[in-house]
Amino acid sequence: MSGFKARLAQTTFLVLIGASAAQAGGFQRGTADTDVLYDATPVTTRLGFTYVNPARGFDRVEGVSGDFGDYTGTYVIPSAALKLGNDTVACVGNYVEAFAAEGDYSSLPGGAQPAAFPGGSRVRDLEFDSDEISATCRLSYMSNGMRFSLLGGVFGEDFNFNGTSLATRNIGATLPASLQAALGAFGGQLLLPVALTADTSADFKPGFRIGAAFEIPAIALRAQVLYRSEVEHDDILGTGTLLAANDAFVQLADGRQLSIPTAAAFLAQQGINVPPSLIAALPTGGTVLASNLPASLNTATSPQSLYINAQTGIAEGTLLLGSFRWTDWSTNRAVVTTVAGNSNVSPYYWDDGYTATIGIGRAFNENVSGSISIGYDSGVSTGAETTYTDLYTLSGGLALKNNDWAELRVGGLIGYWTDGEQRRTSGALFDADVGDDWVYAANVSLKLTF
Repeated sequence: MSGFKARLAQTTFLVLIGASAAQAGGFQRGTADTDVLYDATPVTTRLGFTYVNPARGFDRVEGVSGDFGDYTGTYVIPSAALKLGNDTVACVGNYVEAFAAEGDYSSLPGGAQPAAFPGGSRVRDLEFDSDEISATCRLSYMSNGMRFSLLGGVFGEDFNFNGTSLATRNIGATLPASLQAALGAFGGQLLLPVALTADTSADFKPGFRIGAAFEIPAIALRAQVLYRSEVEHDDILGTGTLLAANDAFVQLADGRQLSIPTAAAFLAQQGINVPPSLIAALPTGGTVLASNLPASLNTATSPQSLYINAQTGIAEGTLLLGSFRWTDWSTNRAVVTTVAGNSNVSPYYWDDGYTATIGIGRAFNENVSGSISIGYDSGVSTGAETTYTDLYTLSGGLALKNNDWAELRVGGLIGYWTDGEQRRTSGALFDADVGDDWVYAANVSLKLTF
């Protein structure tokens, strides 16, 4: 194999690996870097960081159009790999953030998602993450210029979740009977905005990978299939905190809201005295009402997936690259958070996800290689929520190597997210629409070989 082709074969999928987190669909973040298993050197290590900005926001909420800002947040995915081995046997240890998501709905009217029913709780923010630590090995057999490999390994994955929902509590029962009767005469209620926060986690649970690969080094051909098992986290436990999100207020029968001083002055005009000591005893914003409450999450499933990738030389110093991934996202039905017996539901009811990419890699000289690819990710949203619609991507990058032991990779991706809608008739908590949005990603990694 020529020098150009050999160098290009060593830098395959430099963007498909580096920026794939922006196109993985669903809650997928990073994947274990098993590509280093095919490096010819005895020792290979790679450290990478991927930055993703999924700019998604609602255009319409409950029939009202407006600019409500993005509820998705930017994030960085770290990854690390260390491979030891030779042409026959090699193993790699990996760390990566495998799954994660976050949503901040504080810019919506009322500072949270609309309630599913009058007086119900409203999700203000939520986030979760799952870190993966893994070991994957390759066992290979060479024959007639071809290499056949079996792949297998195990991984451990944890789970961490926290979220906050808002509600309004009627605390009129804490008032003296005379004041309760006075408020009742005007159809008034003493209400307190509250925030209920859950912070939960689960320890590492095991899973496995298994696969195979076929190579013809003379033409830089490699085809690989890799299956990742699902992991069920069924012991997600933690604590919750209830606090006053704002000062108490009085709501009259006509919907008007009065601050406590204004309500006290109003009652005074009616000859009803409200003791200052009682006003001072009412909770104010930020007051912790209860802490260390028992909190839990229903079973969370990290889905099984099947990943196929391939490459082959098509001209001197040029590779054709392609990949396909199926992810069993239909296991993601709904998230149920329970704190002190009070439950909050976030529905999803997703479809399975399919991701495909095709690209070209090119060695410009002995030190610089590049690639460009296009991709498609099928949306998993079905109408119960509308974040993950169809996504079309364009990505590219460069691999820079000026010696035999170090390689720097940089890549970028831009993605076009199609519009979508969620409806109560499809299981959503509220009606909303998202428009056409954009995803941006950048990746940098450093590989050292010995």
